[in-house]
This record gives sequence, structure tokens and C-alpha cells, in this order.
Amino acid sequence: MEKMLKIYVYKEGKGRLVHTGPVLGIYSSEGLFIRQMERGRHAFRTTRPEEALLFFMPYSVANMVDDLYQPGSKSMHPLSVFIASYIHTIAAAHPFWNRTHGADHFFVACHDWVLE
Repeated sequence: MEKMLKIYVYKEGKGRLVHTGPVLGIYSSEGLFIRQMERGRHAFRTTRPEEALLFFMPYSVANMVDDLYQPGSKSMHPLSVFIASYIHTIAAAHPFWNRTHGADHFFVACHDWVLE
């Protein structure tokens, strides 16, 4: 499987919302996965997009909630604006985004909150 499954990690983005996530606490699986993929020595990672079967968008949902979500607002608008902007940046810079219209792209999130 390590020879077949290859994941390309986007380099776009900077700041607390992209390329880092929590590594302690109940949402640490998100941050630990991002950290492992970012280190570049992971057996599944490739730096060549033409080899990739999957494309990882390394943004942190936990950090987005901490930084963008307004408690009590029940509005996901600030989060959706960030994600739409990030996807637009990737799609504009990388022609392989459109080969499956993003169907082979993924992110990791570890959340349990519900809107009432």
C-alpha cells in the first residue's frame, strides 16, 4: 500500500489556520496528522502531484473554530469564507485540482460540536 497510495500536501497558506493544528487535547489527532504529513518523510507523501492519488489541504478546523467562529452566533460564514478562499487559491495555482473537480482532495477534522 505504501508504494501505491501517494498524498500530495499543498504548500499554500500560512499562519495558524494552515500547516499546523492542535497536538494536545481531544482534537490532537487533527494536529498530529497535519504535523506528520508536513514533515515530508511520511511513506505516503509525495512532492510530485502527478504521482498523487490524494491531495491534502492542511488547514486546521480546530484552529479555524478558535480563531474565526463567534461563540453563540451559530454562523459558519467566517469559516466557509476562509475555506472558499483557500480552495480558490489552490484551484488557481494548480491545474490538477480540476481533474476531478476536487473529489480526490481531503482535509482532517476532529470535532464534535452541534448547532442547535
